[in-house]
Parts: sequence; structure tokens; C-alpha cells
Amino acid sequence: MNKSIPRLRADFNGLFGDVLCLSHADFCIDESGKMVHVSPGTMAIAVEPDPDEHGRPDNLIASGVVESSPEWLACRGSKWILKIDSNGVRHESETKGFE
Repeated sequence: MNKSIPRLRADFNGLFGDVLCLSHADFCIDESGKMVHVSPGTMAIAVEPDPDEHGRPDNLIASGVVESSPEWLACRGSKWILKIDSNGVRHESETKGFE
């Protein structure tokens, strides 16, 4: 069985360089609203709705590996972060045709 990479809701206001805060809880929430239990090393895609200037739906996305929050974020309540890969943060519409 091929397990797909989870698409997790994220607030990209919690972006610090290549670190994105994913959750202040012991779990993350996927884009359909379901709780997802993650562990260090889980591959994931962070997603946040970001309509374009005409109101058309688009998502900010970032892919990478889930890790426990570093101390400098954990002390603010963060539990899980996404260590963003070399693709960086982009709009999902930019990836169409390149996947």
C-alpha cells in the first residue's frame, strides 16, 4: 500500500526561514480537518489557502520533514515544525505541470 504524503494545515505567519510552525498540540490537522499524528521524520506538505488578486483559490505550500520544535519555538508553545526542503514556499499553482 502506497501511503500518501499528508497535507497539513499551516499558518505561514509562523514561518522562520526554513522552519514553519505546524502545531501547538500533540497532533496536526490535515487540510480536510482530520487529526494527524506525526513523528520526527514524517514527510509532509504544509498548506494554507491564499487566493490570488482576483479571488481565485490557490494555496501556499511548502514540503519537507516534520521535526519536534526547537527550544526557541517550543518555549512559545510550538510542538511540531516543518523543516522546509530546497523547494521553499510557493503557490501551488506554480507547481502545476512540474510534478
